Amino acid sequence: MKTYKFVALSLILGPFIISCIGQRDSVLTIKGRTMGTTYIVKYVAQVDIPTNLVLKEKVDEVLVNINQSMSTYINDSEISLFNQNYSTTWFNVSKQFIKVLAHAQKISKITKGAFDVTVGPLVNLWGFGPLGSRKIPNKQQIKNKLKTIGFQKLIINHKKSQVRKRDARIYIDFSAIAKGFGVDQVSQLLEDEGIDNYLVEIGGEIKAKGSKPRGVNWKIAVESPRPDDKTYSKILNIGGLALATSGNYRNYFDEYGKRYSHTIDPKTGSPVEHTLASVTVIDSNSCMNADAWATAFMVLGHKKGMEVAKKVAIAAYFIYEENGAFVKVATPKFLEQFKL
Repeated sequence: MKTYKFVALSLILGPFIISCIGQRDSVLTIKGRTMGTTYIVKYVAQVDIPTNLVLKEKVDEVLVNINQSMSTYINDSEISLFNQNYSTTWFNVSKQFIKVLAHAQKISKITKGAFDVTVGPLVNLWGFGPLGSRKIPNKQQIKNKLKTIGFQKLIINHKKSQVRKRDARIYIDFSAIAKGFGVDQVSQLLEDEGIDNYLVEIGGEIKAKGSKPRGVNWKIAVESPRPDDKTYSKILNIGGLALATSGNYRNYFDEYGKRYSHTIDPKTGSPVEHTLASVTVIDSNSCMNADAWATAFMVLGHKKGMEVAKKVAIAAYFIYEENGAFVKVATPKFLEQFKL
């Protein structure tokens, strides 16, 4: 599971105007940093909406709140305090924490643990988290950490907004779902402010609604999974959709002639070794859902991932390597909206 994601998508957007007020029907831009990466908000200026500066303050407030809740890089964040609580008693958490955890647990059950937010100790062991440097652990270390992994070891009390560990050593990591949740929350803020045409991107996770001025579509380009290749694998019109891409081609380390991906399989305790290079997931509403499923498919690989995606009717676009070349396949749900 990814501990953070480099931008796996490039935005193809027209010229923009940065302004405190902006003219009607111009595209305004807000940008900044959050969750260890960057964010960009583009929206069409309308009457009766906040100025760009005021809106940025509101966007930053939303993102700071999410970071303080879900970042393992912040020692006193909600998730860090939960991880530091070495007991099996009920722990009070926010409703947004419960929402993200509950959705993660749902996907964990469907994928039989391929997606698992308790994989954090293994992520840290391999050096992809906030603790330590990237290295190959020994077999005994992996075996010991595997004993602490398992989404079934978490219990949620929705009514009281509480979570309990069945094993006090449980450590959770929301990095494979939090950015998507952040995109959804910022998108909701924009809509609450009366903005109906926008694109929100956090570290490669995207949601768009409406269009640019004069009906021009919001477009994004899926990068080629080859690190030295700056060409685009596919360009998509994504108005009204959420999208997330996960890949193994940017976040990894090499040692003794072998490449180790940041995507950790919760069952083996080691980086995945299949040939899936990247997967893009489209959702009609939730970027959080697309974000989590993209990671789940990266763990499963393109064969098992395709089977699951078809079964649960998910729009997914897989790129895997075969005989030195990249092969592109998509689910029927994806092909309903886009052509290969």
